[in-house]
Amino acid sequence: MFSANRAFQIEERFEELIPLLGDKKVEILEGLKSCSEDEGLAMKFLYTTMPLSDMACYSFEVFLDYAKHGLYLWERDAWHIPEDIFLNYVLHHRINEEEIMPCRSFFYNQLKDRVVGKSTQESILEVNYWCSEEATYQSTDERTVAPLTVYKSAYGRCGEESTFTVSALRSVGIPARQVYAPRWSHCDDNHAWVEVWCEGEWYFLGACEPEEILNKGWFTSASSRAMLIHSRWFDFIAPTDEEEIEHKGMATLLNQLQRYALTKKLTVKVVDHKGKAVSHARVDFEVLNYAEFYPVASVWTNEVGEASLITGLGSLHLHVSKEEQSADILINTKDVDCINIDLSQSVIRDEWIELEVIAPLDASIHTQQPTYSQKFKGKNRCSEATQKRLEKVASFQNKDEVLDIARGNAEEIVYFKLAEVKKEAEVWKDKLLGVLTQKDYRDCKGEVLIEHLNYAVTYAKCYEEPIFIQYVLSPRVALEPLTAYRQFIHSYYSQEEKAKMVQNPKYIWQHIEETIETDDTREYPNLITTPVGCLQIKRGSEVSKKILFVAICRTLGIPARLHTIDGKVEYYTNGTFEAIETEALKNSICILRSREETWTYFQNWSIAKLHKGQYQSLNLSQLQWEDGELALNLEPGVYRLITSNRLPNGNIFAKVMYIGLKASESKTVQLELKEAKLSDMLEHIALPDFELKDQNKKVIKGLELSQYAKHLWIWIEESKEPTEHILNEIYEKKELFKTIERQIIFVMRDQTALEDPTLRKVLNALENISIYYDSFEENINTLARRMYVDPDKLPLIIVTDENNQGIYATSGYNVGTADMLLRIFGS
Repeated sequence: MFSANRAFQIEERFEELIPLLGDKKVEILEGLKSCSEDEGLAMKFLYTTMPLSDMACYSFEVFLDYAKHGLYLWERDAWHIPEDIFLNYVLHHRINEEEIMPCRSFFYNQLKDRVVGKSTQESILEVNYWCSEEATYQSTDERTVAPLTVYKSAYGRCGEESTFTVSALRSVGIPARQVYAPRWSHCDDNHAWVEVWCEGEWYFLGACEPEEILNKGWFTSASSRAMLIHSRWFDFIAPTDEEEIEHKGMATLLNQLQRYALTKKLTVKVVDHKGKAVSHARVDFEVLNYAEFYPVASVWTNEVGEASLITGLGSLHLHVSKEEQSADILINTKDVDCINIDLSQSVIRDEWIELEVIAPLDASIHTQQPTYSQKFKGKNRCSEATQKRLEKVASFQNKDEVLDIARGNAEEIVYFKLAEVKKEAEVWKDKLLGVLTQKDYRDCKGEVLIEHLNYAVTYAKCYEEPIFIQYVLSPRVALEPLTAYRQFIHSYYSQEEKAKMVQNPKYIWQHIEETIETDDTREYPNLITTPVGCLQIKRGSEVSKKILFVAICRTLGIPARLHTIDGKVEYYTNGTFEAIETEALKNSICILRSREETWTYFQNWSIAKLHKGQYQSLNLSQLQWEDGELALNLEPGVYRLITSNRLPNGNIFAKVMYIGLKASESKTVQLELKEAKLSDMLEHIALPDFELKDQNKKVIKGLELSQYAKHLWIWIEESKEPTEHILNEIYEKKELFKTIERQIIFVMRDQTALEDPTLRKVLNALENISIYYDSFEENINTLARRMYVDPDKLPLIIVTDENNQGIYATSGYNVGTADMLLRIFGS
């Protein structure tokens, strides 16, 4: 399978890995003895390119399943794939940060008959139709489940849909990878999709969102407004034809932005107070998103103090740091190619700094469109896929709420509920299930829950029930995969060691710090090594070590947690939670005050603490304002407070304040939002033409209806609250809307909508509103996406100008929309 040179490199690298195997060494080396020569090399390739957490968390047999299926595909060589492409994008088990389960052989058996005899491109499209039959989008929490769980659940968020689709493509030997916009610039969100290697080139597609052609997806325009899009490469040999951004542990991030957007090279030169170049400084290229500066890339300066990035044409916030020094600046890359930053010029002052953050304009990079016949075929096939998926989902339905949520994993929940456990544990079964997340129901294992229950119940009478359930019984600490660890921990430590830990929980952390090594270069951020894995290989990330601490505490009956605001490790003693880090005393106070604005954390404000040169956002989402005031108990230090006003055109008007807090100091800050003029809010987006029907069912070109003047389009969902709200707002201001009623177009599904009393009331008051009809399928999705609003929320409201460009749009429930519309038409 491997070239001689590649085989030598793998063997050499594996020899270097052996000292890091810890207690997994015997399992791995014994497993290799039973492999054929090619299987052994494939396994060694996987081990030398995987994060240590993979090696620690999963058995040899899991990876052997990937290796054997990869060899099976290589021997058939259906697509004539180069070695490096095959190893990294077909054989490799890891895609991003998903849980690993054997799945490739299973997916292959589902797909093999559907791709036989087809070209590479035809096979790619066919696989995506199958994915659409099996799963669709649904928002979930940040933990990324395994592709097999997505299949069994019939849904996942975009990061899960894309790992599922990549796995399906790899299962039939088609090279595929996930690409990722870490944060959009034009809206508060991110997105992941799929790239496929087809006849020597990379193409893209929307995961579980089939089209009849490649290089098309709802995100095509959105991706042209990104400041960065990247993919991951886990091999220790760098690719020769792609731009490396940075190394994140075992992964190399590759810059894919040039495939999607207009770009330029930005160079940052870092100097000290004497103008001398500063090498090995970290430069974070940040996007303002969710009201926080989020690093889409981090690059270290070279010997002449320079760091470069190919990026989009819009605003970037640059945060430069080295040791305890840091400096910030906002730039617009459209106007800047190179910038010097003085690392010594960081000034902490308690005053607001105003910023205008500009999102890139969208660009026509990929203009390919399916033909009429392709559209017709695709529409029918998508309808068929949806019907198959709905039938699959219907088979999951259950009157028991937990089993209904569990979907294809319901048998594991049933197994747990019916399992024989300790007599005193039986009454705690439902309470354990009650502390799990909905995603846990979809992929938990009954045996794991049984182990946690049987070991935890010993301590049930030691604490008040809420403390016991949340912080002793619960198997979940953060976003780690749920695993059994209590029996292992009990047997791992001697009775003397366990007694010492119970007597002084801080000794547990001291023991972890002394025995568990952190090697970030061999890890991948956001992957968590399980408690058992940490103890077996004596290695783990900082987060993994924190989870290990909580796991040991809970195993020994000590309530413990990670604090929701800052992630600090805490254990329960004398009726309260105490931080392990004694220096982390929150004895400083920052009192935030507000006038009339509604403040929503990670929407229009956030606060971050400076730690080792980096600002780390606090999670204050659960805190509630009282009478326009919010008191924050904080550690002494430097904080960055941000308020963010996202405009309809994607730009942001922001304010930033840097606050220095001394020990026991109290400061009061009046939160302020930077307001925008109407002209700052509007867009100028060319809209694709679309077809509607009039009352006689005659097909009408939509844009022919709105030429030469501003027009207001509203796709009506009658009798639903969001539509009722905007209709009532219009009716309340009917005298003002009378001046533009001939420029208003209501679009509805059919004439039965006219029976709705609220709609009828508005039409009686504004008799010259035009009415047209639409299926609410393709047009809503296309136009909403084009205007960067949510296509799944109705009503869809769009204002077009005299050139038929979209200048304003909104969707769903939004208070005050009528006033905004009148402002636009009044301008």
